[in-house]
Amino acid sequence: MSCESYGEVGRVQSAAPFDEFLNVDTLDLANLIKTKQLSQMELLEIVIRRIEAANPTLNFMTNRFYDRAHGRIANMSLDTPFAGVPMLLKDMVDLAGMPRTDGSNFPPINIPAHSGMYVAGLERAGMNFIGMTNVPEYAGVGGTDNDRFGATRNPWNLAYYPAFSSGGSAAAVAAGVLPMAHGTDGAGSNRLTASVTGLLGMKATRYRMLADTHSGQHDIAKTNQMISRSVRDSAQAFHLTQDPKNGLYPTEKLIVSPNSKRLKIGFVRDSSGLVETSAEILMATENSARLLENLGHTVVETSYPVSAEMYFKHYLNFFAGKTAGLKDVIEAFAGKPLLESGLLTTFLAGSLIANESVTSEEVLSARAYFDTLPALFDKKFERFDLLLTPVAPLAGVRIDESGADKEFNQASARSLIGFLKFTGPVNFAGCPAMSAPFTWQSEAGLPIGMHLIAARGNDRMLYELGYELEEAQPWKNRWAPHSLMYT
Repeated sequence: MSCESYGEVGRVQSAAPFDEFLNVDTLDLANLIKTKQLSQMELLEIVIRRIEAANPTLNFMTNRFYDRAHGRIANMSLDTPFAGVPMLLKDMVDLAGMPRTDGSNFPPINIPAHSGMYVAGLERAGMNFIGMTNVPEYAGVGGTDNDRFGATRNPWNLAYYPAFSSGGSAAAVAAGVLPMAHGTDGAGSNRLTASVTGLLGMKATRYRMLADTHSGQHDIAKTNQMISRSVRDSAQAFHLTQDPKNGLYPTEKLIVSPNSKRLKIGFVRDSSGLVETSAEILMATENSARLLENLGHTVVETSYPVSAEMYFKHYLNFFAGKTAGLKDVIEAFAGKPLLESGLLTTFLAGSLIANESVTSEEVLSARAYFDTLPALFDKKFERFDLLLTPVAPLAGVRIDESGADKEFNQASARSLIGFLKFTGPVNFAGCPAMSAPFTWQSEAGLPIGMHLIAARGNDRMLYELGYELEEAQPWKNRWAPHSLMYT
């Protein structure tokens, strides 16, 4: 099957949608509530029915908060931007009083007392949380899979994962459960999952958004942002959840349209090392470069600023430092060796055991290496407004090829980190990036996104180009075969 961007795969033809609001985005749903054409309670019940219809096939849910959502309606204002529209959170953030699992059996119970600042910001904007979506265990497994809840399936092809740790949210949106859901991106999760589900996935500039934590402490790599069917939904959420006290970047005004300015875009065909980039990914990226040229942008071929092999070497050591001591904590809790405890997946348990051989000098060297990445990307942005790269070297990951029960070794680690070789370095550089829908006909029947990276602070440029791409190649009416559009 070819990688032509205007193929018929995913195009709605004779669909019988699950309900009349399936093709309505989040802001229009909010407007229906504000104009009393639809009540908050009616929409909540619609979304609950969608979840219960789609989840048995796709398995994107972890915990449901239906009672909480019902109880909040009485006090939800219609004067907020989202006016009580139901929302799903990725199961890697804190919502006060609600269980958080991180896709793991450890700890068995984790109920935070406080919401993270970003989550609280979404609630102030009028979102009504109804549950959490599935993730790989602590985002450390190569697929949306874990021992606690099992594998999440991609509504475009049930034999495949919806990629990585934001896969539960992406599967829910691609299935039509909601037009937007929460995600986090620590090495590409929002972008990788959006790419293989035909959605828009955003990663913000480091420190620009409200913090993941209640304390306000930021992670060096991870940011919160949304996965959506429309650019404007994501842009509104971005506008409302910026941290006005970040001290580095002024609060952006709401971004509502494309920019007429033509951009100079550096086109990265490939990045050698780790995982070989497939022919269909290369073709899709070349076609996306041609689309940008046809829109009047200047596209010049360049190289990726980071060595995949160096990134792999230091990535493992960096996270060995972040997880130091965790093995001992779990073994003390279980009273038995880690592999016998049953508390972690085979893959993650194996990685913690391997981490014990990493020295403190290697951890310090890894931290020093990642401190150099911002300058490497800065050098590129002296020449270019944006970089265009593949989102991932492969179109997707089959459920039988990767997952929670896979052994951790050098080969499996190279495969996992290799899948992140275009997205992961962006997180450590602190740059904003997006995956926008582009190709709908990979050999596996999965969409393939186009990956665009901007200099730190230039989030607006990505949203403006996102609007332009949405107009040039509309994706709103593209639906997955296993979505509620065909139920």
